[in-house]
Amino acid sequence: MKTVKNKKGKMVTLLNPSEKGAKFADELRNGVKLTNKGELKWDSASGKPERLTKEQRSYRAGYLDARKDSANAFKATKKK
Repeated sequence: MKTVKNKKGKMVTLLNPSEKGAKFADELRNGVKLTNKGELKWDSASGKPERLTKEQRSYRAGYLDARKDSANAFKATKKK
């Protein structure tokens, strides 16, 4: 995790692929959105934690699946 200043001067937190995968796995496990710092995102209208939509769940699951496929392909080439 790295915090940097963007062009507009705002501090933003960036994640490496490993941290992003862990964040997505945690979001899928709990069904709620998290910030890059790992804090819950709150719905401003209702004051409740923001839930993942069906599309957001499928995007995160696809991201994790693609990482798994990539890791398996890498491991397969190293066995030879």
